Amino acid sequence: MLAVILIFVAFFSIGYLAAGMPEIGNTVISSFKEEVSPLKELSPIGLMLGIFVNNAVKCLLVIVLGPLLGLAPIFFMLANGIILGIVIGVTMKTSGLLYVVAGMAPHGVIELPMVFLSAAMGLNLGVAALKALLGKKERLADKLIESLLIYFTWIFPLLFLAAFIETFVTGPILYLLSGAHG
Repeated sequence: MLAVILIFVAFFSIGYLAAGMPEIGNTVISSFKEEVSPLKELSPIGLMLGIFVNNAVKCLLVIVLGPLLGLAPIFFMLANGIILGIVIGVTMKTSGLLYVVAGMAPHGVIELPMVFLSAAMGLNLGVAALKALLGKKERLADKLIESLLIYFTWIFPLLFLAAFIETFVTGPILYLLSGAHG
C-alpha cells in the first residue's frame, strides 16, 4: 500500500508542477473535458452508473492484471497521479482551494482509498508472480481469489457509494460554488 501511495504522490506532485506550464495544463484539461463531456448528457442515475462502472472496471483490471509483474497497478497510479495533479493544479488557479476540496472530499475520501487498495493488491500479485518466476513457492491463485473477494466485498460496493456521492453530493456542491463564482 505504501509503495502505491508513494507512486501516486510522486506523480501527483509532477502533475501539479506541470499544471504551472500553460501548454501542458490546457492540453490535459481540454482532453479531460472532452472525455467527460458525453457524461453531461446523461441523467443523474446514468451519470452515477457511468462513474461507477468506469471506476469499478479500472479497479478490477488493476487487480486482475497485477500478476503481469505489477505493471498495470504501477502505470495506473502513475497516470492517475499525473492527471489528478494537473487537474487540481489548474483548478486551484482558476477556482481556488475551496472548489478543489469541495470537488474531491465528499466522494474522494471513499474512492481514493479503494483505488489505492486495488492497486496495492494488484502490485502484491505482481510481486508474487515475480517470485514464482524466480522459483519461489507462491500461491498466486489463492492470492488472486483473496484479492477478488476483497474487491467484491468492499471495493465494488464502496465505489458505488462514492459514485452516488460524486453525483448527488459533490456535483450539486460544485454547481452551487460555480454559481457563486460566475
